[in-house]
Amino acid sequence: MKNPVSVLLMMLIPLVMTLLIGIVFGGQGGEKLPVIKVLLVDNDRGIVSGFIKNGMRQDTLANMIDLETVEAEEGEELMSEGKASALLEIPRNFSDDFLEGKPVELRLVKNPSETFLPVIVEEIVKTAVVALGRARVLFSGPTDKIRVLIEKERWPTGNEIEGILEDSKNKITLAGGYLSGSIVGFKTETVSDISDDERDEGFNIFAFVLPGSMVFGLLFISEITLRDLVREKGAGTLQRILVAPLRGRHVVTGKVMVTFCVTAVTCVIILFVSAIGFGVNLGRPLALLTHFTGVILMCTGLMALFYGFISSERAADAVMSVVIIIMALFGGSMVPFEQLSDTLQAVGRFSPVYWAANGFKQIFILGAGVEDIALNLIIVYLIAIFTLIPGTILIEKKFTAKG
Repeated sequence: MKNPVSVLLMMLIPLVMTLLIGIVFGGQGGEKLPVIKVLLVDNDRGIVSGFIKNGMRQDTLANMIDLETVEAEEGEELMSEGKASALLEIPRNFSDDFLEGKPVELRLVKNPSETFLPVIVEEIVKTAVVALGRARVLFSGPTDKIRVLIEKERWPTGNEIEGILEDSKNKITLAGGYLSGSIVGFKTETVSDISDDERDEGFNIFAFVLPGSMVFGLLFISEITLRDLVREKGAGTLQRILVAPLRGRHVVTGKVMVTFCVTAVTCVIILFVSAIGFGVNLGRPLALLTHFTGVILMCTGLMALFYGFISSERAADAVMSVVIIIMALFGGSMVPFEQLSDTLQAVGRFSPVYWAANGFKQIFILGAGVEDIALNLIIVYLIAIFTLIPGTILIEKKFTAKG
């Protein structure tokens, strides 16, 4: 309490990071996700490329994507000028090769100057690729008949159409929930109960950025608070405390509890400021409280475990910042986790920061309940248990062995 400057600075880090990133991407509380400009180079101009084009202009996708058909050179030029989020190129003979069952490939070019929007386009295209591939396997019989009709270059007879429909009837019934309106479709699942009013509020960029930066700041706050142990050991204060009728575990447990309390209070302040200043919806109280408690225990436990092996402030200066930054980097605190490559995402799932931040993100953005973030809670609490208890024991042995 006499010297709160370091804790206050660490508390400001996630708030400032969230504010700056939100300003860069034009985010305001309740601001809707902007329409995504996508260029389409259709070198095929066939029946399947038509399905892709029409699918991206229907229903929900029509509200998300501004699809503009361009020639190859024009598309490359517009992308080089940064006038679109992504360019999708359909190669020549795509429809013929697809209907014949040959391997086909779509080319997607993402705008490197944008962070989130090209990722959304990439996920949409990935979904379309999966849907097309499964549809080709599922409807192999009807598509082979359609290919024959296309090759004959004439209108099909009534009997031919009836045969194709009869062949497709059962398969369409089975796949109806997954493929509708177009061969490229989406299966929607409700992860949580969110009212229509909440959906209309739109995408809040601050709620997307805050979780990662907040966990990053909380780790540093736990580290700063627990560092008192090495400071007091170096100054001789710890020896004088141990002269009192106390056991080492009392002193160490007190320090760990103070670390938990300071980190928790700081987190409450960050959440309060984010809700008032950034318009972040804090979601369901039970889910927030459960995950909040687990994350604070995890931050305290991780720092306790590390300090169980560190005996001087100089060693703490050399090691702790590097460890926290590495966990935060792979966990999505500095770069959105969705922007990392597949390899880095696979590595990032071993970072405690990922599970803590991902849980908060689901609560803030999706309104997730306890059941929706069950895996996050299990991992966060397991990390807390397996670091807090051993860490406290190690600290007691290291700092009170000669007491």
